[in-house]
Amino acid sequence: RMFGNGRARSGIIVLPCGSGKTLVGIAAANTVKKPCLVLCTSGVSVTQWRNEFLRWTDLDPKRVGVFTAQRKDLWVDDPRTGKRAHLIKDPGTLDRVASVPDHDLHLWEDGEASERGRVREGGVLVTTFHMIGFGGSRGAAGDAVMRAIGSRDWGLLLLDEVHVAPAATFRRVVHLVRSHAKLGLTATLVREDDKIDDLFYLIGPKLYEANWLDLQRQGSIATVKCQDVWCPMTAPFFSEYLKQDSQAKRLLLYALNPVKMRNCEILMRSHERRGDKIIIFSDNILTLETYAKRFDRPCIHGKVPEKDRERILARFREDERTPTIFLSAVGDTSIDIPEANVIIQVNSHFGARRQEAQRLGRILRPKKGSVPGVVNAFMYTLISRDTDEQFYSAKRQQFLIDQGYDFEVIDALDERAEEAGEEVVDVMSNERQIDLLRMILAAGEDDGAVEKVGLDDEDAVAMGLEGGFRMTLKRASALSGGDTDIYMETSVPAGGGGGGSG
Repeated sequence: RMFGNGRARSGIIVLPCGSGKTLVGIAAANTVKKPCLVLCTSGVSVTQWRNEFLRWTDLDPKRVGVFTAQRKDLWVDDPRTGKRAHLIKDPGTLDRVASVPDHDLHLWEDGEASERGRVREGGVLVTTFHMIGFGGSRGAAGDAVMRAIGSRDWGLLLLDEVHVAPAATFRRVVHLVRSHAKLGLTATLVREDDKIDDLFYLIGPKLYEANWLDLQRQGSIATVKCQDVWCPMTAPFFSEYLKQDSQAKRLLLYALNPVKMRNCEILMRSHERRGDKIIIFSDNILTLETYAKRFDRPCIHGKVPEKDRERILARFREDERTPTIFLSAVGDTSIDIPEANVIIQVNSHFGARRQEAQRLGRILRPKKGSVPGVVNAFMYTLISRDTDEQFYSAKRQQFLIDQGYDFEVIDALDERAEEAGEEVVDVMSNERQIDLLRMILAAGEDDGAVEKVGLDDEDAVAMGLEGGFRMTLKRASALSGGDTDIYMETSVPAGGGGGGSG
């Protein structure tokens, strides 16, 4: 639908995660046969897109460039050698790049020379929205690459996870780059604000949208069983939850609910025994690290360097001794983990419908040896009963329900596990619950916030934009340091004095 009458139409293609969006984008670039600029949401996805272009096309690696905070592919003609010199690797090139005309800046190591002041070479450049849309001052290297990008007409502007494009930072990208056609790819054409319609004039109309259940029946994506696991709050946690006015503290209380932790361990160990690959999600970093430390499993969040992320993901893909990883919201999109077939959510971004669908997409890749229509993937959402989490969960699921999915409720996971002969883990002791409760009450407001992933990758960090802009409400006690004082009533032996501990 994108091509007709010898022309390429701009627009948006909506396909579930795991159904081949990347291949669709590569096929479009191959059909256009003009320079292609690919925009991604993170440095990890830049690496994945470049690898997929090299895997599925016969492009010379010299014609697939990268522009990130860590790597800037740009070449300049060297009059001394008659060859092209790399901006960073070849000494002296960076010093003279400011005086080089735009049409003599080359994004690829080999290619046709400029002709009459116009750039004639072609290839693929993969970068992030942040690198193109950044509005502040750049270094000499970044400025030179931007000049090279702006000096040419691109055949195709390919936007991965296009639903982020209406954001103010990314909106600039569409206007900075001259392209004959724009193609947006996404699994979830939905936003929680009112900006989704902006995509239709920024990019173009919706060209195609696949039905998820049709693809599932055909075996093009995995058949997933979605289950909500209700977790009653323990008495100390629920009592404190009812007292709290702080949304951050309430979030930590229902996310770190000891019954939820017990149920998470039951599910994790059950699926590990089956040989499954499990992703456990939490949007709150303190929760993520607490779970990962308790279960001694690796975790990835926004502050983990890109090299460490790739190393952990490689272990998860290839090593049977790493069956489980913990991921924050940075794993919602653009991370390719086809081996994963189980997701456990312990904490989410409130009522975000798109996030629910994106997380399901992490396990939608078709599985080897699977039979269409037979369940071969599982998604569990752990929900603390009688808390705000129940309301948020119902809202989050609306997009998937509209796609035809249904959700089974498990009310007593321990009883079901015992009936199935599974190992049942006890809820932590009262002493450990009190220690955990003390940690939660000592936490600051920021500790109870969900991770901000609009600017989560290292490009944003390098530009001084880590974490984006966030306004936090503080009480007077916080300004004086009083928000870290804790008062908790404890039972004491008769005659042993009164009061509490803090």
